[in-house]
Amino acid sequence: MNTFKWLLKREFWEHKGAFFWAPVAVAGIMTLFIAVSLAIALAGVSDGLKVNGMDISELSRALTPEQTAAFAAKLVFGYVGIAMPIFMVFTIGVFFFCLGALYDERRDRSVLFWKSLPLSDHATVLSKVVIAIGVAPVIAMVIATATAALVALLVGIAALVLGINLFSALLTDWDFYLAPIQMTAILPVYAMWALPTIGWLLMVSAWARGKPLLWAVGVPVMSGILLSWAQRMFAFDWNTGWYWKNIVGRLLGSVMPGGWLSDNRQMSAGEHNSMTALGDVLNQSWQLFGGANIWLGAAAGALMIYAAIRLRGWRDEG
Repeated sequence: MNTFKWLLKREFWEHKGAFFWAPVAVAGIMTLFIAVSLAIALAGVSDGLKVNGMDISELSRALTPEQTAAFAAKLVFGYVGIAMPIFMVFTIGVFFFCLGALYDERRDRSVLFWKSLPLSDHATVLSKVVIAIGVAPVIAMVIATATAALVALLVGIAALVLGINLFSALLTDWDFYLAPIQMTAILPVYAMWALPTIGWLLMVSAWARGKPLLWAVGVPVMSGILLSWAQRMFAFDWNTGWYWKNIVGRLLGSVMPGGWLSDNRQMSAGEHNSMTALGDVLNQSWQLFGGANIWLGAAAGALMIYAAIRLRGWRDEG
């Protein structure tokens, strides 16, 4: 167990820039942009500034308690909006981490050093899997939550300058405390859903002797193009749309948080409050466990992870 913890620490420190500093940088830029925009709006230089659909200029008007509570509810829903750019950066980081995880150590011959230590291929590969589906998402979630809270603080201060107290409505809104918990509760769904992409990228990383990105993306995409071409040329009764969605999409895009909701009904902040929207997302996410799609994908991902372990066992040279 201590060895596995050490492996996790090694992976994190070697890729701290992708998993920690990159999301922090994006969060910092977003926060700075919102702070500057709020200052400009308060100075009267710009009108119509909106934060998560909330027109800041409206705060200068006399608001009823109900309207103030509505503004606070929209601010709470900002957890989702703030998280999106951070999750985009996190997705890119996880994708390229898995793609280079086993290829890079063969390219720089460091695999020979690691194999000289009492570290099994199983433990080494599984440590990379845990980083991708466990550690990295939690870090992104914490950064997103902290950023959303900071943005809420900035908007609340701007409202105070205009004579409106949003903090009382915000801090008494249970959604303010439940929103990050609900988002965290989706992490187990993400871990299962992301396995096909993680397994595919690790397998390609362990197998490819060069240009792993070309192999990882080119093989499923080109096979999809050939299937679509054959269907058009010879009028085969093939469901190529199913292939693009369930094979190409799952192999390359399952690390995108919320990708499993693409076919579900869309919700907007104007039709649902934050609690309802996040509650619906949480319910729809966990309902996946009642279907075969997530289980078949997880099984395929596990098989590809096993293949990556076996490939690492004998392919020592880049």
